Amino acid sequence: MRRMMIAIALIGLGAALGSSAEAARGARFCLKNSAGPGDCRYFSYRQCMASASGIRATCVRNYGRRR
Repeated sequence: MRRMMIAIALIGLGAALGSSAEAARGARFCLKNSAGPGDCRYFSYRQCMASASGIRATCVRNYGRRR
């Protein structure tokens, strides 16, 4: 039973990581608050700006995304 629970947990973790990586490829905007690529997981400018409010950050287009 313990092995089955561990296997289910690992399958769930793999599915979650795979779907977030896939979602990040389609993201159109990046939240930037320092040097580097930024947090590129936003699909709309409004969504990115909502995350940027209250912190010294800006939103830029994700030119590195795959089409």
